[in-house]
Amino acid sequence: MTDKTIKKIKLWKLESYAYKNQVLKTLSEALKIPIEKVEELLAKNLDMARIESSHSSMEQAILFRLEKQIELDLGLDYLDHLELLDKEQLKAIKEEIIKRLEISGKLEIDPEEYKKLIEKARKKIIKILEGSG
Repeated sequence: MTDKTIKKIKLWKLESYAYKNQVLKTLSEALKIPIEKVEELLAKNLDMARIESSHSSMEQAILFRLEKQIELDLGLDYLDHLELLDKEQLKAIKEEIIKRLEISGKLEIDPEEYKKLIEKARKKIIKILEGSG
């Protein structure tokens, strides 16, 4: 196969709806460049195996970022370092929020729902620290 053919195959794969919606759109927004430029960069820098696996890698990255955002929004890092909550409590708080954001096994991050869940978790943390949770 020629390089041109391989590039066409890669670009075809990158055009799928799920891939475009999750991987290309996310990177386009993060890098502040057009989706078409992201497609070109991925086609240039990834082989077919990496393109095939990058969708699931992106799902893992989204979950990782969500966990970090929860930690930041709730100050869980401070609570951990000050040993105000133990590791199991911290893990349970994050898992509860993530579980409630999952719909049919797929993570759907609705900003309004996320805000409500963070506020509910804050109240729960305060109750734990007060000794009534």
